[in-house]
Amino acid sequence: MARLGRSHPIPPTIKSPLRFSLREITLGVFESVSEWPAVEVTTPNVSLFLPPFESASEWPTLSFVRDQVFTLSAFESVSEWPTLTVSIPIKPGDSLTGADGEIEWNGTLWGPTTDVRVLVPVEGWLSMPGIDNLNVEKPTQHGAWDARKLAQQRIVSFQLQPNSRDDPTQVQTLIDAITSATGIPESEDPLPLVIKAYGEPKLAFGQVIARPLVLDGDYNVGLPTVGVVIACGDPRLYGLEPHGVTVAVSTPTAIANAGNAATHPIIRLEGPVTNPVLVNSTLGRTLQFSIVVPEGEILEIVTGDGTVTMDGDNQMSTLAGSSVPVQDFVLAAGSNLITYTVTSGGGGGADFLWRDATL
Repeated sequence: MARLGRSHPIPPTIKSPLRFSLREITLGVFESVSEWPAVEVTTPNVSLFLPPFESASEWPTLSFVRDQVFTLSAFESVSEWPTLTVSIPIKPGDSLTGADGEIEWNGTLWGPTTDVRVLVPVEGWLSMPGIDNLNVEKPTQHGAWDARKLAQQRIVSFQLQPNSRDDPTQVQTLIDAITSATGIPESEDPLPLVIKAYGEPKLAFGQVIARPLVLDGDYNVGLPTVGVVIACGDPRLYGLEPHGVTVAVSTPTAIANAGNAATHPIIRLEGPVTNPVLVNSTLGRTLQFSIVVPEGEILEIVTGDGTVTMDGDNQMSTLAGSSVPVQDFVLAAGSNLITYTVTSGGGGGADFLWRDATL
């Protein structure tokens, strides 16, 4: 073979296999130019028929201000105030007419001026109630050691006769009125009983414990008899009119209980007063309190209930040890010499309220 020229031989090249590895590279923020063309969407025209509707106004509320005087005719407005109610406690004896033989029970009147007669006898009213004799028999001598006598509760019973003889069909209406007035209350608080015999009426407090009623021949002719039995836990009969006296500081004052039995007063001490002391020199009994009663406040002592309160709060803990029990601070029958002393204040004095009491 002919050679066209001379050349150097090409050295052989030995290539090894390709090698690669994975590596993560964090790129900085950059912006690329979109290679996509702008998208254009063409839609046909569409007409929508909407029913009537209301849209919320976007305009602010328009207000007009001008001076104008309006003359209004008389009109009635609906009151927003609740109905006012006034509760008046029953004043014992308020419905009495002055006739003898009247009985008033918790404001309901029976007697000669009403359609309900009071039949005689009325038992347990003027008589002395049962007495607990606390004498102790002497074991080696005749007789007994004397002790105080205490009255039991007073039981008063009477009969009522509704008068419906002219119209017997009204008998049940009259009986219903009696049974309504003599029911059993939810509270244990006693109710006022006033009876007027000859002379001044007397007052007691109790609750009905029996009401016997027989449907007999008298009932058929419109003249039934209804019995009423009342138990008076406090056996004393009180005068209808209460009494009141103000005892000034350091001024001994006589207070009279015109009955024949001790009565429990209500005492009110008006502030400002500090450490008030009350003394009944007639009985040698004292009530002493370690308390400051501010101005405008009243310390109320209800001796019958044995309570001491100020603004509704119990103040029995302020009673000093030299005092008698509150329920023992009574007004004896007759005259009682009362003294009121204080550490300071007490210009309003001590108000005593009481009723004369009889057994």
